[in-house]
This record gives sequence, structure tokens and C-alpha cells, in this order.
Amino acid sequence: MPEVEVNGTRLFYQQDGTGPDVVLIHAVTSNQAVWVLSGLPEALATEYRVTTYDMRGHGASARPATGYTSAVMVEDFRQLHAALGLKPAVLVGHSFGGVVAMHAAAVAPECVAGVVLSDSFFPGLKHVEPNFGKMSIWVDLREQFAKVGVELGETVDFSRLFRETAALSSAKLKELEDIFGPFGRGWLRQLPKLAETTCGEEVLTEAGLTADVLAGIRKPVVALYDEFSPFLATSRWLEQHLSGCTAEIIPAAKHLAMFDNTAGFTDAVRRHLKRLSQ
Repeated sequence: MPEVEVNGTRLFYQQDGTGPDVVLIHAVTSNQAVWVLSGLPEALATEYRVTTYDMRGHGASARPATGYTSAVMVEDFRQLHAALGLKPAVLVGHSFGGVVAMHAAAVAPECVAGVVLSDSFFPGLKHVEPNFGKMSIWVDLREQFAKVGVELGETVDFSRLFRETAALSSAKLKELEDIFGPFGRGWLRQLPKLAETTCGEEVLTEAGLTADVLAGIRKPVVALYDEFSPFLATSRWLEQHLSGCTAEIIPAAKHLAMFDNTAGFTDAVRRHLKRLSQ
């Protein structure tokens, strides 16, 4: 497995294709497999050099006990960018991956050609997001966990999610895996590992990426938000406050557009990449 030592940790990455650089950054509790399973790297590699990587604590990368704010993650990215000899890249970030991408655009603009967001929530914009705590994907998770007798609470709490999953008996975990199916099985199995870290708390901190810092980003930004996203107020804020922001809604999706509407999401990313990578 290709890996690189950066910022005091070890990151696993994959790369395919030739052309302008594109980096795909996954969400918290996910890993780069989400991109592979969606087919996006393969679709883009015909025209671009596509890099995917597992953020610290996720997938095959090392799992340090601390260092899960976007400020630390962006330094991971900056050093990865240098180690791989990338040129200024278009960053495509899903959910928290978009937070890392925008933080990079703010503090490491020399590494960034542009940003494509996929349904990202920014802790620095929580004042415009009344729906974050009760986002629909959390409601769905609560319902699934309740089937095995676990209460996650009404509002988003990653640390609780990690702890409750780690506390499940083998039988209960197997029951939950059967409920989530093949794709969810791998996702569930990494949650107990994150219970050993500060990830759950740190990813929800502002970490210097304030509303003012976001508004000051001068790189072109594409805000792809899902039709049934809980974060549409964020999309509107970005479009209103960033002069270089273009917003677009992905139909028939509610937080996982790469799976909810694979064709629509892939088409949107490809269209915008043509402009951003010029």
C-alpha cells in the first residue's frame, strides 16, 4: 500500500491518471473507499491525476490519539501535497472533507486551484445552520441503532456514536452490520477505533476557520449541496459571501450524493472541474 509520513503521522493514499491534479477528501467516519465505490476516481482519471487518501484515524492510515481539527488535517494535506509533488489541485471534499479543503484554500492557497464542496457543514457557520444537530442522516442512524437497543441521542454526537459502537457485544455488532448491509459493515467496524481518539469532539470545533476567514477565501469554490440536505442555509451563505462561489443542487440526494445520485454528482463534478482546472 502506498503511504507517506507527514505531520507526525502516516497516511495511506492512492493515485491514478495523468493531467491536472485533483484530490478527493472523504468525510469523518469514512475513508477513501467511498470515492472508489462511487466510481468517481475512475471517471476522472481519464483527464486528471486523481489522488485519494485516508485522513488520519481513518481507513488504512495511522490513528493518533489527537489531532482531528481541520487545522491539523490541513497541515496533513499540505505536507501530503508536497511529498507527492502535486501542483495546485482542485480539492473535492465531502462533508468534513470540504471543511479541510476550504481550510486549505484559506491557509495554503499555493496548494489549491479550486474547491468543490459536497454537502459540507462548517462549525464556523453553525450560527446559520439551525438544522445541524438534528440532521436527517443522524435521524436515520438513531433509528438503525435503536433496533439493537442503543440510544444515540437527539442531536449529532460523534463521540457518543463511537463509544456506543465500541461497547456493543459481538452479537449486537453483527446484528447491526446485517441491518446496514455490506457497505455499512466496513463503516461500522472503524467507529470503535475512533472511540480511542479525540476525533468526535475536535471535528466539530471551529479551529480557526471562522465565518470571516471563509468569506475571505479567494479561490473559486463550487458548492454542491444535496436537494434534501440539512445544510442548504450553508450553501446560500457561501454563495452570498464568497465572490468566487457557484452553487448547485444535486437532485434526489440528502447527504451522500455520490451514492444517492451517482450520475448527477459525477456529471456536476466533471463539468465544474473543466473550469476550475484550466
